[in-house]
Amino acid sequence: SSGINAEWPLRPGEKSSDEKTRCNIMILLHDLIIRFPNLLVNWTGKIYARLSDVSVKVRSTTIRVLTNLILNDMVKVKGNISELAGCLEDEDPKIRSLTKMFFTELSKKSNAIYNVMADIISHLSDPETGRSKDQFQSIMKYLFEFIDKDKQAESLVEKLCHRFRATRCDRQWHDLSFCLSLLSYSEKSLKKLLDNIACYHDKLSDSEVYGNFTVIVEKARKNVKSEDLLNDFETKLRFCHDKGGGDGSAGTDEILSQMKEMIIKPPPPPTKQTRSRAKKKKESSSEGEEDVEPVNRTKRPPTRGMSKRKPPPSSEESDDDLELPNIHNSAESTGDDSEDFEVSIKGSGRAGRKKAPAPAKSKSKPVTSGRRTRRSR
Repeated sequence: SSGINAEWPLRPGEKSSDEKTRCNIMILLHDLIIRFPNLLVNWTGKIYARLSDVSVKVRSTTIRVLTNLILNDMVKVKGNISELAGCLEDEDPKIRSLTKMFFTELSKKSNAIYNVMADIISHLSDPETGRSKDQFQSIMKYLFEFIDKDKQAESLVEKLCHRFRATRCDRQWHDLSFCLSLLSYSEKSLKKLLDNIACYHDKLSDSEVYGNFTVIVEKARKNVKSEDLLNDFETKLRFCHDKGGGDGSAGTDEILSQMKEMIIKPPPPPTKQTRSRAKKKKESSSEGEEDVEPVNRTKRPPTRGMSKRKPPPSSEESDDDLELPNIHNSAESTGDDSEDFEVSIKGSGRAGRKKAPAPAKSKSKPVTSGRRTRRSR
């Protein structure tokens, strides 16, 4: 059957004492997976198992095989990727270099490392894997350098917060809180961390967990501009730490109910200045200032056919600014005598001088030449 045919190259590879034979078996499996990917998909775990081989040559060959298969999408990344991440702390520098090269190439694919980060953390933080705390932190520091997007950090915060409920020992609390402290926080991610405080509030009594969260607050101050959000988060952290570190009589429900009452309400945002100047001046007058009539500064559209009216001249102004009435209609009726109505008003600076009376429009009465005599004078 297909299962037996797929299994036969693995049996001598696991039992052989010769490292060359084990290396050749890994190369053979690589070629078979390239040719029959669906046939050997269930045996990829056997390939990952060679990462813990005692021979450095076998481990390096296995890393090269997995690098080629994963980057060419022949093998799924999820599941056993944590074993490959553990090679970042291998005792041999060549193995560490090959593993870093793999993750560097994997990071070039969009969201590839982000998608497996939660699985790597949960597997490596398990005490049964045998990884020390220093090794775990060194691996996480390297991998978290590839989490550089705000949306990835925001989603990863929520995933890690829910992981607190599945923890079984203090070591896992320390590892998860350390991973949270490695992220860069924006206002949205910090609010997400605050909204999920119910997942980890009972762990804040531990001094190391509380220390990692204080590191988060200090890092968030560089990017988060909302002081109310920072103060609210810091106040609740301190409250949970002090409450859990006391006599321990306060239950979870009691602590959560008390934290809801501690919510710091931010000041209302400033409203737009929609009030007119007239209302502002009315309010100022009610406080003891003098009343000032509002000035309507809205411009009215000009009316068609209407010209701007000029104010009448005062008696003290010169007669040069006076305007003569329109007499063209009368000039047409009188013919050549229209010149009789031209009045020379320049040079007469007398105040209160009266205008010459307008002539009658009747054709029967000729226009007098009284003004000619005055001009001649």
